[in-house]
Amino acid sequence: MAAAAMAWTAWLDLNLYTRLPWLGLIMAAAILRARGLTLHLLPLAAGFKQSKFRPQGREGALDKLEGFCTVAEEALAIGNKDLGRLILARELMQRVTKDCRSNSRLPELVDLFLSRPLVTVPLGAKLLKVTPKAVDLMLAQLGRTRYRAWGIV
Repeated sequence: MAAAAMAWTAWLDLNLYTRLPWLGLIMAAAILRARGLTLHLLPLAAGFKQSKFRPQGREGALDKLEGFCTVAEEALAIGNKDLGRLILARELMQRVTKDCRSNSRLPELVDLFLSRPLVTVPLGAKLLKVTPKAVDLMLAQLGRTRYRAWGIV
């Protein structure tokens, strides 16, 4: 976390994009991911939107570090909310998949939904090695309202 905080502080000090401080937060999240601390990009930019810290350019290093900590705290809260939603969605979809046949690809489709931010029918068909019509039928089996809420096209 210290390396990510230092990278964001350096981004602010360089003053490259004064109106886009969240770009530095994406870089900081990439540093965390590269060091193996997260498996995904931590939503630091979303945490920046929620936090009250706004860099003015005249803060000291301690103020910037405190600002990064509040941003990270907000990002972790957002991440926990998303994780709770994903767990609930997985439980709901597993209720449907528990009664399917042993050779069904429906559980794999559920795992695909939960592993990616956006899944299209052609992508699902390619990754599951089935036809797009089969993906449509599986989606109908899960329930149309559920997969529209997930942003699946």
